[in-house]
Amino acid sequence: MLFSDDFRAEIGKYDAISELEGSLPPDFRSWSHFNQGEYLETKHFLPGYLLSSQGDRMAMAHSVEGRYPFLDFRVIEFAARLPVHLKMKVLDEKYLLKRACEGLVPASILRRPKQSYRAPDGKCFFDAAAPDYVREMLSPAAIEKNGIFDVRSVSALVSKFTTGRTSSSKDNMALVGVLSTQLLAAQFTNQSARISDKCLQQTSSVKSEVFS
Repeated sequence: MLFSDDFRAEIGKYDAISELEGSLPPDFRSWSHFNQGEYLETKHFLPGYLLSSQGDRMAMAHSVEGRYPFLDFRVIEFAARLPVHLKMKVLDEKYLLKRACEGLVPASILRRPKQSYRAPDGKCFFDAAAPDYVREMLSPAAIEKNGIFDVRSVSALVSKFTTGRTSSSKDNMALVGVLSTQLLAAQFTNQSARISDKCLQQTSSVKSEVFS
């Protein structure tokens, strides 16, 4: 865990798992494991993370309006009624969609391996073009000042990236979580104006390069 002892004491006995379980439909445990996972992803992972953070916010920040045809309510209702064995074949998540598109989409596309569309999380914050505020927000002084995370744990995590050691998806997500939280916390301290100015200047610089 990356949280500091003081922060752990503040949140006390809060249990996120119990809170989630309390929000589930009454007959949730009688569903198949596949449908349980599908519900959790659709209800919690899709709207707040994929569509909001990685979808609309990222798209609109660059003046792009995203359209997601597979989220049409009629498509969702149809897919929800399908038996589990048609939704996924072993690890082929788009089995039925690929069958429906045969003859419409080239076979080279239908049969190619799944490709990730994720941003280059942690590594992009430690290359030569990384903004100055990254190191500043992840420094031991800044971590200790905000008091949310444990200084030694965060320093060990940062060291994995700065020394070029292989990092996992878990490390990438942890780093982005810490950095995002640090930036948010900075908005409520005297650092806010300075950090905001830096972010705006660097964002403007990137846009100039893109559109020049």
